[in-house]
Amino acid sequence: MKTTYFTAGRGLAAGVAMLTASCNEPEQATAPQPQAYAADAGLVCTQQPEGTSYTIYPQCADGTAIGDVMPYYDSATNTTYSYFLKDIWNDATNQRHPWYAFKTTNFYSYSALSTGEQLSCASATCAQDFAVGTGSVTKKGSAYYAYYTGFNPNSANCTNRKEGVMLATATALNQPFVKNTSFGTLYAPTGQGFDETDNFRDPYVYFDDASATYYLLVAARQNVAGTWRGVVAKYTSTDLTTWTYQGRLYDGGSTNFFMLECPQLFKIGDTYYLLFADINSKNCYYRKSTSLAGPWSVPNGTARFDGNGFYAPKLITDQYGDRYLQAWVPRRAGSTDTGALQWGGNLITHKLYQLANKDLAVTIPHTLKSYLQAQPQAIVKNSQWGNVTNTGGGTQSYRLISTANNDVANVLYDPINLTRFKISTTVSYSSAAKDFGFLLGACDGYNQFYSLRFVPGQNRFSFDLTNRSNLTTTTVATADVPFPLQPNTNYTVEIVEENSVVVVYLNNVAALTARIYKAPKTSWGVFVDNSTATFSNILVTKPS
Repeated sequence: MKTTYFTAGRGLAAGVAMLTASCNEPEQATAPQPQAYAADAGLVCTQQPEGTSYTIYPQCADGTAIGDVMPYYDSATNTTYSYFLKDIWNDATNQRHPWYAFKTTNFYSYSALSTGEQLSCASATCAQDFAVGTGSVTKKGSAYYAYYTGFNPNSANCTNRKEGVMLATATALNQPFVKNTSFGTLYAPTGQGFDETDNFRDPYVYFDDASATYYLLVAARQNVAGTWRGVVAKYTSTDLTTWTYQGRLYDGGSTNFFMLECPQLFKIGDTYYLLFADINSKNCYYRKSTSLAGPWSVPNGTARFDGNGFYAPKLITDQYGDRYLQAWVPRRAGSTDTGALQWGGNLITHKLYQLANKDLAVTIPHTLKSYLQAQPQAIVKNSQWGNVTNTGGGTQSYRLISTANNDVANVLYDPINLTRFKISTTVSYSSAAKDFGFLLGACDGYNQFYSLRFVPGQNRFSFDLTNRSNLTTTTVATADVPFPLQPNTNYTVEIVEENSVVVVYLNNVAALTARIYKAPKTSWGVFVDNSTATFSNILVTKPS
């Protein structure tokens, strides 16, 4: 095992110590701009070329990104069909976000449907579905109903309705959907205060067994008591073709969301859940109720279980009663961590379950976990710095102690030269005046690295591009997730990487999904800053 104790560059650390004595294609915020640095001896921090082999977090085979996943579970074959919008806009071929699909039985191996394009765009300039958008798939009898958004950017010169809800059907899975031209497109209700020219999209169909009624949810904007708000409009039907407007299902409550994109309704036990994506923060939130009529309340604990890298999730339930959420993690312009977030990326799947207090939690799908831990991968310790004690002879287990801000103690490892793998450990802390966690893309072990960090003072887990010397209590995270923390408590951590996609699972209750171009094949490790924490049994595993 390579074990060299880090000494290079600590003069720079002294200088650092002296300095311290946040569905459609919404506008995206610019990421923090980390500086480029030369690595200290033995460390690799230069971004490696972006990989193209994605199997557990798929994109299209031609490298095209996917977005707004619309999963459907087929119990007859135990197969999940993951419909999605393919990120292509080509007027010459009449391809403007057409539907394509993957299928999987295990959430670690996906294949594209052999029939290719599943829902096509219209060619007529003024057709409502000149472009197609998000929707949902449901089955009635032997037919599959795909409700989708018809999107026409030319609407000002045509119907003056940019978005409407449309219908297509198929008689079998793996068959393209055929548009139902006799179905009257649903537009925002007139005279009800809605935005009648735009913002009426993302239809989702839910069947309520108790009333034998179909509910259609649509993301919209409405003037509610003099204030424009994002709302979820509600329709009902008994036959999936004739729909009656039934008012609002939800208007955001105490929070005024611009749009509650890609809403979904589902029930676990006696509790209904409403899931939606905030177009501004890019975070997914949920509400719960004991009745379809509401009221809809925030959870007892945290109102979300992932960050802004898990957008527009949708749920399926398999024949065993297991529930899975599928969403997408965005790319960045130029395939660099400093690039602006872009629409579309890779498909991500979490397993979802209900806690005892009826809040929701997520964890790694058990099939994916088994796949990723088929065999161990040797890890090589590069160095350590500060008050570091090995707490488990023969294992990568360490207690790290730091007693002042920016007096970073660390253990650093050589790059993991694999396309996909899983890091696992158990973390606990006894004190935390600042933070502790994992470092990625390390140019050194005390300042110039990306951090995946626990922040007990703010009860959150955060991904930050910002260097340590510029990190403050008010720094806006690149991505974060609420995560209540208590000292002297063990927390399991599983970090899954496939090329630039990084997913962190926290104690089987929360996750943080992120795009980190600098993560693959660079130096990494664990650290504490003005904290005392223990990282037990750090392991890396990989598929067979």
